[in-house]
Amino acid sequence: MAEIVSSIREDAAARRFAALMSSTELDTYPSPMHLIAVDNPRHDEMATEALLAGESVLLVYDDGGELLICPEPTGGARVEARHPAVQPVAA
Repeated sequence: MAEIVSSIREDAAARRFAALMSSTELDTYPSPMHLIAVDNPRHDEMATEALLAGESVLLVYDDGGELLICPEPTGGARVEARHPAVQPVAA
C-alpha cells in the first residue's frame, strides 16, 4: 500500500501542486482548479467530470508542460498551453 501512496504523491500533478503552493504564481490560475497528471490512466475521465461541473482543469505533463482548460459560461472552453518557466501562450 505504501508503494501506491508514494507513486500518487510523486506524479507530475502532485509535484506541480507543491510548487504552486509556495509560489505567487498560484494567483495566475483559476480557482477552483483540478490538477491532473497526464500519465494518469483516468486523466480524460477526471478532466471531463471536472469540466462538466464547471471547474477548470490543469493537465500536467512530466516535462513540466501544462494545458489549462477553463469552461466558458456560455458553453465550450478556453484552452491555454502553459509552462511554469515561461509566460502563458494561448492555444
